[in-house]
Amino acid sequence: MKSIAFANVEEQYRKYEGELQRSEVQRLGEWCHSQPHLPPVSELELILFLHSNYNDAEAARRTIETYYTFKTSCKNLFGNRDLSLRSIQQAMDVLDLVCLPELTPEGYRVLLAKVIDPDASKFSLSTIITFAFMCIDILLWEEGCINGSILIIDMDGIHLGHLPKLGIFTLKDLLYFIQEGLPIRLKGLHLANVVPFIDRIMTMIRPFMKKELLGMFHLHTRMDTMFQHIPQRCLPAEYGGMAPPRKELREQLYSHTIECGNSLADYDAQKRVDESKRIAKPRTMSNLFGLF
Repeated sequence: MKSIAFANVEEQYRKYEGELQRSEVQRLGEWCHSQPHLPPVSELELILFLHSNYNDAEAARRTIETYYTFKTSCKNLFGNRDLSLRSIQQAMDVLDLVCLPELTPEGYRVLLAKVIDPDASKFSLSTIITFAFMCIDILLWEEGCINGSILIIDMDGIHLGHLPKLGIFTLKDLLYFIQEGLPIRLKGLHLANVVPFIDRIMTMIRPFMKKELLGMFHLHTRMDTMFQHIPQRCLPAEYGGMAPPRKELREQLYSHTIECGNSLADYDAQKRVDESKRIAKPRTMSNLFGLF
């Protein structure tokens, strides 16, 4: 087993010199310390929250509040982060999630997800998201600040049998967390090889998408139209790119996640909100930030 290799704090300051101010990070840390319900927040975490909000301290405070409260309260997505569970093992067999090794010319990191088992009876959206966020957490804390992130979902292999499995409350939780709590600069969300019933999916998710997310949301009936946004060379070999095959990249990511599983569990145990210590009204999944 390995420990999560958290990104070096000094490297973050050097990388974003002139943009990332130590004094702002310190002030954000002082605010966190003044909130007794919050868990300890490391300097690296403070940097990521501040950087992901383009150094807007007020927005960073909202993201911190959302991140830790939601991960504590939302049992649907964050309640069973145990890699030994059969449900998680099955999610790993159903989903290919890869982190592309080359950044885009703008310096954006690209994640690509694809359902590889067409058997809808094995498809559990909440469990797939649970596992995906375990991978993303480790990537996030190990890489540190980055100019932006792009997610590609290749819908090839998804059929009408999957539609009833797309729980609306799970989609709502997912979109809320991506938009309000995840400390990344999201630059694009692409659905490639879109299915004929995409209009039915859009009807489900559009009410939960802010105009900022809708503005970076793209549908592609073919992969080649996506190359206007993401250079083809960045993609895995089976998409005509220069990156290694998707299966190889998947194995790299999954093996590393498994190796860091115990370290991630220890991290999770420390990062919980204590609602009994909250000065304001306790947050629950029914009143979280007035959006539920």
